[in-house]
Amino acid sequence: MQGELSGEKVIVAESEADILGKGYGRKKGRLELSLEEAAFLLETEKISIKIKDEKELELSLEDFLKHALGIAPKFGVRYIVYKDLKERGYVVQPGGVDFWLYPRGAKQGEKPARYFVRILSESEFLSLKELDAILISAHNMRKEPIIAVVDEESDITYYAVKEAKFEFVEEGKEKEKEEGVVEEIGKVKVKATLLGDRVVLWDADLAENLYSNHFYGMLTKEKRLLLSLVEAAYLMKKGLLEMSFEQFIEHASSIESDFMDKYVVYEDLRERGLIVKTGFKFGSHFRVYKAINQKHSSYLIHVLPEEHVFSMHELSRAVRLAHGVKKRMIFAQTFKKSLIDQKIRYVDIGRMKL
Repeated sequence: MQGELSGEKVIVAESEADILGKGYGRKKGRLELSLEEAAFLLETEKISIKIKDEKELELSLEDFLKHALGIAPKFGVRYIVYKDLKERGYVVQPGGVDFWLYPRGAKQGEKPARYFVRILSESEFLSLKELDAILISAHNMRKEPIIAVVDEESDITYYAVKEAKFEFVEEGKEKEKEEGVVEEIGKVKVKATLLGDRVVLWDADLAENLYSNHFYGMLTKEKRLLLSLVEAAYLMKKGLLEMSFEQFIEHASSIESDFMDKYVVYEDLRERGLIVKTGFKFGSHFRVYKAINQKHSSYLIHVLPEEHVFSMHELSRAVRLAHGVKKRMIFAQTFKKSLIDQKIRYVDIGRMKL
């Protein structure tokens, strides 16, 4: 079968199109192959390609790839991903964000695509705003987004991207306990002392209660509770500590420039009934448990401002670490409305086997 190269397309006569089946191109009285489709068919020797108006000159694969790169600088990584997906048995249609991806065995046009694929090379960057746009597009199109990252050795890592949905061991029970501690001891504010970048709670009974029943802070052998800045701020806002919430926020923000971003996420997670502890040992802001009696945390959460831009190495490192310790990697994106009024979007990114 022969195709004719015309700019960004390879044209195949309609009389020959049926030989290729329904997994390629778009028919408009003829079959129009994308550069990726044409390269794959040329490499698998299912088609030959000549230059328009030069009937005797057929292009070698090398010549065609050079032509494609001259037209589309990202053709190289796109073709690597296209070829990989085709060899895995998927129906792939260039278009959308980068590719539409249909389930194995599906016929293009008979059923809607399940995924759309965004392709990046190892050296590229991805902003949170771009990631947000991908999620919005996925929601609007009712598709599942995939990010395909091609490293310098042409190996591909696929990442599933979705808005996080938190699971609970017994949904509502932890939230009831959290509200219970306020009802139980919130009528009387207790004394606490600011100690640099943490807060000491001196009341032994309250310290034991908060640590054992609600998983706050670190309890010393003297029954003193050492609270992190975000924990202390949350308890102040709940009316359990004597300190001024507004003054404390100002102090904490002078120590940690991103404190307010961290705090609003901490508060939101606690209000959902989740147990939140530092994620420092895992390179994240928080580790999150579904319940107090859960042995291992379920999520790692890292808080990012809306202007953040990922390098692929940063993304890979975070997701790989979370995967290695059997947790979900969730990025909490904060949108500032005012100093103490922020919106949060939780983005779950995990490695995906296709």
